[in-house]
Amino acid sequence: RRGISGGEKKRLSIACELLGSPELLFLDEPTSGLDSFQAEKVVESLRVLSKEGKTVVCVIHQPSGTVFNMFDDLVLLSEGRMQYCGPASDVVTYFRNRGYKCPAGINAGEFCLNTVSINLETKETELESRKRIAELSTAFHQRNMFKHHHKKHEDAKGKAGAPPARRRRPEAGPFLQLRLLFGRALKEVTGNKVANIIKLVQQVSTAVIYGGIYSLSNTQSSIQDRLGLLSLMAIGNTNLAIASTIRAFPKEKSIVVNDRSKNIYGAFPYFLSKVLAEAPVGAFLSLVFGGLIYPLVGLQKTGPKFMTFLGITTLHSFASSALGLLLGAVAPSSDAALALLPPVIVLMIIFNGFNITEENTPQLLWWMPKISVIRWGFEALCINEFGGLNFVCDRKHKAMCTNTGEDALARVSDTLSTATVEGNVARHPLAAWPQTYPLAAWPQTHPRESPWGLPADLARPTSPSQARWWPSWRFLVHATSRL
Repeated sequence: RRGISGGEKKRLSIACELLGSPELLFLDEPTSGLDSFQAEKVVESLRVLSKEGKTVVCVIHQPSGTVFNMFDDLVLLSEGRMQYCGPASDVVTYFRNRGYKCPAGINAGEFCLNTVSINLETKETELESRKRIAELSTAFHQRNMFKHHHKKHEDAKGKAGAPPARRRRPEAGPFLQLRLLFGRALKEVTGNKVANIIKLVQQVSTAVIYGGIYSLSNTQSSIQDRLGLLSLMAIGNTNLAIASTIRAFPKEKSIVVNDRSKNIYGAFPYFLSKVLAEAPVGAFLSLVFGGLIYPLVGLQKTGPKFMTFLGITTLHSFASSALGLLLGAVAPSSDAALALLPPVIVLMIIFNGFNITEENTPQLLWWMPKISVIRWGFEALCINEFGGLNFVCDRKHKAMCTNTGEDALARVSDTLSTATVEGNVARHPLAAWPQTYPLAAWPQTHPRESPWGLPADLARPTSPSQARWWPSWRFLVHATSRL
């Protein structure tokens, strides 16, 4: 596919700088690589900016006569020494008074460059040009042509003590910012076809591997198999989702910082656009994984259970992706972000509610079980799968027979034995937000507990109509009001 030419890149880079409407614009050879017509249009646009009160400084080589005449002031340097500084319209007169007359048919810009350049053809021409440059530099300083520029500098210096101007808001509204940023983020997500295919192959291969190893039944031994499988699913889903998004921010950080310094858009529209662009791909991959592994391993073969399972895995993938974005945002580089991944995953595995109980958690780490994404996903999957299950007692396990799924969960955790998973948690649109996932999941696994001092009457919905919206909305509103 054809890219953009060198001239188009030059114009695009200038346009990107103009988005922020800067007070000072410094351009290094803005007309290089452009034909005379395009160069003239670029300088015309820059002149319009200067008339609007912007300060435009250009380093320009070999300008045409039309382009040269558009500049107000001119600074000529040669070998690090000042040759001229003043109005561009007076430079020809200045050199004529020094004994260097502009030939007929030569534009002023070309004449100035020829006058202050060193001719290296022969030793004689080099010595002559160096002598000319030294004479012009001495003459310029003797005439003290900095006088009126020095006065302007002093006037500006006197205003330095004035209070700084308030930070300007982005020109575009928040909805326009979100629309444009979402379009850019969506193109980036869908355009990387190789990465998306690899992610799809990962999900399919993982589901096939699990399906080839696990074959669940209603025997006593299947209880441990179910717990191990659901734990591995929660860990694997978290790991894949975090790894997919953890490098999203670091690789764009320099671009975002540059755009934000120009007040092109706000931080929230950018973050929201990234989340919304990643959500369809994450949901699709989760649905593919869940749709394959559910029948392959032999989980409960009921429609509501299957739909809840898909909702939990999708929601869990969103929460893990949000955690990956968080780690990538706080990390200074992609390597640092990847270095944060293993310890974070290990801590969430340890405090997943299965390996260590909350009562035995060290006091300094009391908060870890509450923010462990793996814990919420694992507990929700367990509650959904074991609810309504009946197990057969065989001779081998007759002494310690577990008859129902609720009894099996009671042996693992007292919390799991009394908790329920409402189907609307996975289907509710607000619950699909990564930020609200831990808040919405808490009452499903902790019906008698209340995080951050939530009143007891809000611990569970009291009516079927309230259960439709409560898990993610009422709890979120209350928690937000407490912050």
